[in-house]
Amino acid sequence: MKLTRRTFVTWLLAVAAIIFIFKDRFDIGAGTKILVLANRSDPPSNFNSMRTSSIALHHVAGALFGAGNLVMRNRGNMYLPSPYLARRWYSNPDFTEWTFILERNVLWHDGTLFTPEDVKFWLDLAVFGAKVGDKVRAPAYYKGALDIEKVEVIPTDQVKITLQNPNRFFPDVLADPRIKIDHPRHLMESRINAGEINLSPLDVGLVGLGPFEFDSYEPGSIIRVRRFGRYFESDAEGKKLPYLDGIDYIITSEALSMDIAFRTGRLDGTARGFGHYLTEQRMDNYVKDFGDDINFAKMDGGTFRLAFNVLKPGPWQDARVRRAIALWIDKKAAIPIVLDGFGWTTPEISPDNPFRDKNFVVWTRFDTGPLEERRSEARRLLTEAGYAGGFTMGYLCRAQNGIPGGQFLKDQLAGLGIDLQLRIVEEGEWNRGRVSLDYDSQSGNLSVLATPEGTEGVYGRFSKSPDAYSKHEDAEIDRFYTIMKDATTYDRRVDVWYQLQKYLFMDQTYVIPIAEITYVQAFRTWVKGLAIPPEDGHTFTDYSTVWLDRGAD
Repeated sequence: MKLTRRTFVTWLLAVAAIIFIFKDRFDIGAGTKILVLANRSDPPSNFNSMRTSSIALHHVAGALFGAGNLVMRNRGNMYLPSPYLARRWYSNPDFTEWTFILERNVLWHDGTLFTPEDVKFWLDLAVFGAKVGDKVRAPAYYKGALDIEKVEVIPTDQVKITLQNPNRFFPDVLADPRIKIDHPRHLMESRINAGEINLSPLDVGLVGLGPFEFDSYEPGSIIRVRRFGRYFESDAEGKKLPYLDGIDYIITSEALSMDIAFRTGRLDGTARGFGHYLTEQRMDNYVKDFGDDINFAKMDGGTFRLAFNVLKPGPWQDARVRRAIALWIDKKAAIPIVLDGFGWTTPEISPDNPFRDKNFVVWTRFDTGPLEERRSEARRLLTEAGYAGGFTMGYLCRAQNGIPGGQFLKDQLAGLGIDLQLRIVEEGEWNRGRVSLDYDSQSGNLSVLATPEGTEGVYGRFSKSPDAYSKHEDAEIDRFYTIMKDATTYDRRVDVWYQLQKYLFMDQTYVIPIAEITYVQAFRTWVKGLAIPPEDGHTFTDYSTVWLDRGAD
């Protein structure tokens, strides 16, 4: 990297920030059992997982609120649901009712017993929201994926969830690590009923059910969590989890600051989150300087995409226009520019995902012809739609990490005569705007989930899933998900998933998946026992199986 005056000044400021952040903050040395990790930013939305899927929250939330909810992704095979707060479950014959039998003697961090009533309160709040007088609390952004009709408590220790439609894969959907039980009934119900309608987990002291309990939080600086001695999980040999005494999350909003802290031994691991995952160049420098003294965790996931708001008037309401844009974009060119060199072009599913079987070998051949041929067809479609002279389209662009992608799209679409106007916004407006109908297009926020049935939250209709990438009210999407959830064989499930993706990405082109990124996180070699998911960086953020072995370094 060329050392310019601006780069040098930025570096000096970063060093100063590191010195300030770490001075007298904590002790790192032999014998300590405190894991020190970088966190991308302050957790948004008052630590409320019903309001945001931001990794800045979920990197911390796994330790506080747990690796899952009633179920979790299996640490040995993340594509399978495993027991977590429920020890087992069963459904009725048509998969519209699911009964979960809870673990016994699970405690909230303040010592209160976890009960089926807690589950009902949490799910009712997530799915139906709340209303007190003229005050209204919106449901969770993921309510559409759950498709719940009602929740009932069944004595003893059981909860029955009735779905609006059959879903034999409901536990797979529920295992999404973004869906966390972070609203303790005994601390929130009476206050919400009294009118504190938007009460958040931070408002009640971040009391959770996870392996670590809240210790302290200094905004812009550090979050400390410490081992919860009465946590319910044990390892295969019966030893209580977690192994660590605690975790300190150092808030480092600048990746450069994080790299300096890691290089100077102040961090045991880098942050999760786009913009902080290592770039190809940064990883090469790490290898050059540290050799075998650090380990790299690699995860697939995180899509660079363009999604349309077809509920807002404009040329993009025409499927031919959207298809023309999909054909025009040089997807491979996005990898070095937008994804820092780590990525590939593909539909939205990881190479390690079991649903990427031989059927998807065909899929990967879509839209991979010569670029000039695709662009010729794009011009034809745009002319046929009546927009040969181009048009102007807005794009919701996240200031924190979305500007390179927005600029890439702007440059690409200029060749098609489309003036993409970047609406660059800070985090507050980003979190509001992406679930609104105010913008013509956007990239969307969430990663694609590993289970096809779990993707309705990002591909479904706006009225059911306001956080979906594309804003539409296409009932055909509902039909695909209904058929898929009702599939009785694996082959049928894969076939419907294929048809749904073809409908989304080609026939209607509501969403244009451009390229997938490979996430790279660095850890010191003394960090042992990490559960690294093959994809989806929101998975296994509880760190309950991690221990430190500094003698091995």
